[in-house]
Amino acid sequence: MRRYDIGFEEARQTVLSVLSELPSVSIPLSRALGHVVAVDTYGKTDSPSVSVSLKDGFAVFSGDLESATLRAPVALKLSGVSTAGLSRAEPLPSGSAMKVNTGAPVPNGADAVLSSEFAGEQGDTIWARKDAGSGRNILEKGADVRCGERVAQKDELLTPARLGLLAAAGLDRVMVIPRARVAVLATGDELVSPGDPIQPGQVFASNLVTLTAWLQCFGMVSEGRIVPDRGADIEDAVRSLLSSADVLLTSGGAFGSERDLTVRTLDRMGWKREFRRIRMGPGKGTTFGILDGKPAFCLPGGPPSNELSFLTLVLPGLLKMCGRRPIPFPHVRAKLLETVRGDPTWTQFLYARLIKVDTRWTVFPVRLKSRLQSQALAEALIRIPEGTETLHKDDVIEVEVLHSEMELHP
Repeated sequence: MRRYDIGFEEARQTVLSVLSELPSVSIPLSRALGHVVAVDTYGKTDSPSVSVSLKDGFAVFSGDLESATLRAPVALKLSGVSTAGLSRAEPLPSGSAMKVNTGAPVPNGADAVLSSEFAGEQGDTIWARKDAGSGRNILEKGADVRCGERVAQKDELLTPARLGLLAAAGLDRVMVIPRARVAVLATGDELVSPGDPIQPGQVFASNLVTLTAWLQCFGMVSEGRIVPDRGADIEDAVRSLLSSADVLLTSGGAFGSERDLTVRTLDRMGWKREFRRIRMGPGKGTTFGILDGKPAFCLPGGPPSNELSFLTLVLPGLLKMCGRRPIPFPHVRAKLLETVRGDPTWTQFLYARLIKVDTRWTVFPVRLKSRLQSQALAEALIRIPEGTETLHKDDVIEVEVLHSEMELHP
């Protein structure tokens, strides 16, 4: 079905319904941070593999120390030493104590560890100046992880601590949903790579930099390329880039003028177009389809249109492909500091700034003459839904925060 000028919500739901998770892969733990677990994962070993001491001190039988006090210490015979890394310690006879280091195996016969600060060592005699209840200062075998226990759940995001747990459970690899590999193709005779010489009438490809930076923020690998406005060059670049990518993003040439060749080139290549143009502003010219089984998004070339269509439509789809929730940014409630107007025939997005007043957020639109400086200053997006013409000053609205590291709570 080829749909034209569809509503924003319909476009977003189309993207999310068409895209699916990438096939799972097994990767080393050293590269798994931030990935989503593909299947329930279970430990291969107990951790710790034997019961160990949590303190430097002396392994003892708790019953021997029931009467031990500072004024009436109990004498125990020193019976060897256990250090971290040993597979096991020699058994402990009653009335004895074994010197242990933190992480050292606790000998059979001992059910507690007396911290060294409560014991005195004199030759082969240990003077215990405090009792030690059963289990004190001992980490039992399998206390952290038991063999066969689930240590990561499907759809869980792998954090540093979770990866440490997997390592402790005897795993060195994990099945994950891979991060999408994204090809970014900027089209236009006027485009120049940043750092190259520039002539009058040319512009640096800032959209390419912005898009690849956003992808990097979410841990996705990207390859960018600039091609002129020639159908054959665009087709060659698309085929080359998609050979090693999961998704294609194009920037420019999307709206439909005689110089806008990107969509026409993809039509000629036989892609399945899902929709063309959306009732949203900025970003109306966005087009989406499937080429050779891979999603392709044609984004407008105007910087605000380019970025906003990426953030509101493309990025949620990419996150779904990576197994993550299709919600890139947090939302907060904020009081509007001035009245804003949109067009009731489409969904309007406005770049905005946030200010905390007392314990509550306030928001106001960024309205600089420079589009790029407005983008650079933006901390949030105000959305005026289709069918709504005005949001009034002092209205409390929901805004999307573009910088997730911001402190959102009072």
